[in-house]
Amino acid sequence: MSLKRLQTPVILAIGLALLAGCANNEAPLGTDASQSGNPGGVQSTKAIINFTTSKSKIEDDNKFYEKLIRDYNADPNAKAEVNLTLANWGENGTEQRTWVTTQLIGNNAPDLFQSKYLWSQEDYGKGLVVDLTSDLSQPNPYNGGADWRDTLSDTVMANMLVPGTDKYAGIPTYSGTIRLFYNKDLFEKAGVSALPETWNDFLAVQDQIQKEGITPMAIGFAKQGGDRPDWMLRYLSDQTVERLIPQMDLDKNKLIGSNEIVAAIEGGLLDFTKDPWKNVFLILKDWTRYWPKGFNGITVDDANEMFLRGDAAMTLASPDFIKQLEGMNYGVMRVPYLTKENHPMAEGKYYEVASGNPDGVYVMPKTISAEKKAAALDFLMYLTSPAVQKEIAEQLYRVPVLKDAEFPDNIKPFLAVNEPFKMNLFGPAFSKNLYDTFGKDGQLYLDGSLSLDAFLGKMNEVAKQEAASLMQSQGWNEGNGYGTKK
Repeated sequence: MSLKRLQTPVILAIGLALLAGCANNEAPLGTDASQSGNPGGVQSTKAIINFTTSKSKIEDDNKFYEKLIRDYNADPNAKAEVNLTLANWGENGTEQRTWVTTQLIGNNAPDLFQSKYLWSQEDYGKGLVVDLTSDLSQPNPYNGGADWRDTLSDTVMANMLVPGTDKYAGIPTYSGTIRLFYNKDLFEKAGVSALPETWNDFLAVQDQIQKEGITPMAIGFAKQGGDRPDWMLRYLSDQTVERLIPQMDLDKNKLIGSNEIVAAIEGGLLDFTKDPWKNVFLILKDWTRYWPKGFNGITVDDANEMFLRGDAAMTLASPDFIKQLEGMNYGVMRVPYLTKENHPMAEGKYYEVASGNPDGVYVMPKTISAEKKAAALDFLMYLTSPAVQKEIAEQLYRVPVLKDAEFPDNIKPFLAVNEPFKMNLFGPAFSKNLYDTFGKDGQLYLDGSLSLDAFLGKMNEVAKQEAASLMQSQGWNEGNGYGTKK
């Protein structure tokens, strides 16, 4: 496959923006509060709701959210008057999870706020968030009165179900994907004439680039940059666990939820000291020879800047990274896949990279009043309307979750074509502690300071602790099929 043929970015799947609310009129620590959209001070008879969403590093994105809310608040048919808080949670998810838990347990949560799909399920099991199942059967007035649930992607909503139930505890607004961005000029300088498809081809290309004195990969593993190695750990894992899915899939929906991960840990099927996982960590460490020197001190921003300066040939990023690449001669490619030459359990095909699951999930605290809940639902319907989702896709480079979404031209090159992401084992959505263990002890393993056996022992220890905690909080056990038996 030539570089010329790949000038149109390879198809990706990405996501929509999310918005959620703050429970009081003061912005929590590390946040910015913006105007509500009622700047004239006119008394409103609408229910006032506070919602919190992640603050973007791109100011135009934040301004887009603010305008979106002003437009909604100006609609005379809207049921809510929305106040926005932008929260600076960082990029690794751990600060956000701490904030969500603290707000819910302290009864200080906003009326509507950003969560993650696995957190929504876990918090529902703890009795902390609202059941939205019946609300999804309402007609959406912003979509011609169509049944709200019927307008949403079946694939995305299947992941939203609380394990062992037919309940929804959150509303997703996008599904994201990661791809490799590459510098065409540096590829040409290194004599790379064809994009790699297999992992061995990928390593060979990086070796070719490195021999020209160019850093092949802009990637870091500082605390703020832990997502990129974690994304790749999930990607490599997904390709090698496929044959175990039937044994792990207790409800036979071909997706592995938190309860099924717990069951696999308890039953010994998921053991990091055994294959397929053990070899995956070896593959990841071998790849670090093409990372920058001192990668443990490099953040996401550092890696992005390396790529933008032309100091590295490739980087992993979400599609909205395109906004920073104006004037750059770049391309986008799928991450090459493993073959049996790399791992005996490799499937030998492309998978999505830490992607394909619902994201931008909104939830409401159990303490919300009926009036505010109705208002928050109206705003969510507005966000999932065709007109608004198209705006978000065009301006934020994020794909709608509607079944029959009208994709603008800038989104069409980013639609998903790869094997879907089936199990969120290593992300912070399943376990903040496991994610942090990989982020801390994984640094030591990848730079050679910690042996593989010692590292995997720590990963197993934390995984078992997480399984025990979830079994207690969710009431899962072997007798009830880890929540799958009624």
